[in-house]
Amino acid sequence: MSAEAAALESLLRGRTEEEDPVGHYQYTHRLNELRQHLDELNAVPELTASVALFFAGDPVVGSRGVRADFAGRAVGIFQDIVAKRFAANELGEMAERGRIPLRASSDLLLTDVARGSFGVVLEESCDNEPLAETQLKVVLDDVVRSIDVAAQENSDSFEQLLETIDSRYLRSLGEFFELLDDSAATVRVVEGEQDRQFNSVDIHRARQRTSSTRIEERDDHPLVGTLYLLPAHRRFELVLDGGESIWGPVSGEFATAHLEGLRDANEVVGRRWRVRTRARTVTRPNREPKTTYKLLALIARLD
Repeated sequence: MSAEAAALESLLRGRTEEEDPVGHYQYTHRLNELRQHLDELNAVPELTASVALFFAGDPVVGSRGVRADFAGRAVGIFQDIVAKRFAANELGEMAERGRIPLRASSDLLLTDVARGSFGVVLEESCDNEPLAETQLKVVLDDVVRSIDVAAQENSDSFEQLLETIDSRYLRSLGEFFELLDDSAATVRVVEGEQDRQFNSVDIHRARQRTSSTRIEERDDHPLVGTLYLLPAHRRFELVLDGGESIWGPVSGEFATAHLEGLRDANEVVGRRWRVRTRARTVTRPNREPKTTYKLLALIARLD
């Protein structure tokens, strides 16, 4: 509903009451209705996925429309970002290449088009009214936050983002900003309570960050050390026999097998184990490479 209201606001900015009295009246009336509903439902969270993307700049031709090749690619890349995030949240790990798992479960519908600052509204196809936020809604929140974080002037949040995404997701983010930058386009993203306008400086900054960052993952040889777990945060620390410590998140498979319903932590925590981990190295210009680890499996207890 908030996405539809934003679409109407954008549309009304592109026309005046003198130019189109009937259209202006209809859109204003509908916008007032939506605002009234939003005020009434202010305390009720939006439970399904919905986002509006408003484009401006060279690809937009006045109030008539937007270049079809640009709009099609922009929406396609955005859907690709959502699909990769959804698959990663559900499955934990994805292959570097190939089809995206669970693609059909993350598809959004194009439900509305707005002129003026040309925009599209994408919504989740949901037959029944959910009682809680859908998984796709949660994923879309993360995607919009990721786009915002990549474009922010302060890079601290982007550094934190890199700890939670994989290389395929990073590449798709880069493709989105590259398309906008090369097309001399800007975008406004409205999703729930998030409403962010990205100008050309923001977009170029995000493009440089995403294109110059590399994420490489490799499965390490089995490691031996004393294991400590933070079940609530799904993180681990392993004190290696040589005294060095490594830490990071645990995989979804590990959490299911060992953290959920953990009855006797003393059987695992503080014990010496041979474990399987995945090393993840993030490389950025003018910075030291940063390596973190993910705990994949317990191989054998050694004490």
